[in-house]
Amino acid sequence: MNPGPQVVTHLFGKSYLPVTDTLLIGWLSVILIIILAKYLTKNLKLRPEGKQNVAELMVTAIYDQIEPMLPGEGWRFLPFIATIFIYIGFCNLIGFVPGLTSPTGDLNTTLGLALVVFLVSHYEGMREKGVWGYFKSFGQPVIFLLPLNIVSEFAKPISHSFRLFGNIVGGGIIITLIYQAAPGLVPVPLHAWFDLFIGLIQALIFGMVAISYISVAKS
Repeated sequence: MNPGPQVVTHLFGKSYLPVTDTLLIGWLSVILIIILAKYLTKNLKLRPEGKQNVAELMVTAIYDQIEPMLPGEGWRFLPFIATIFIYIGFCNLIGFVPGLTSPTGDLNTTLGLALVVFLVSHYEGMREKGVWGYFKSFGQPVIFLLPLNIVSEFAKPISHSFRLFGNIVGGGIIITLIYQAAPGLVPVPLHAWFDLFIGLIQALIFGMVAISYISVAKS
């Protein structure tokens, strides 16, 4: 495994416009998610059945995670949180396909997602308290905590991104080391554990942390 993005080609033949495998697989994930969403939501019925049940089960499960932490605003934040969860989950699982790597194994991807959460959480805080009221809250309960509170806010996207990146890359490194030590003895369940189960858990954790950041900013 080679952690980090690998340059595949360059746009217009310019060396300063690299196209990495992370970018290609990330866009492939987006396209596949759109196709899957179109399929699951085609011919919706009042009495759901089949694939509609799958779509509604997924939506309800994500909503049930948001509503307790943001009471009364579960449906409002559902599109944002569901997009994060589904995209990260899909990016994590796509690494299960031979020859493809998880875009979340690239710090650029995880940091980009964390910065989006960072901006949304601060926007929601200002929307709830007003711009001046929100910035004034950084000096509470005592003004001496202002520098510490500011530093802790900037640390959030760093820890948020490194948590996901580290777990995905760490799992890949472990699998690679085991392959090198015993190439004929690596069971499929081990792949399923790191690529399937851990991938979904990490998507859930990233989404839950995003909800908590928004909740704290609004409180």
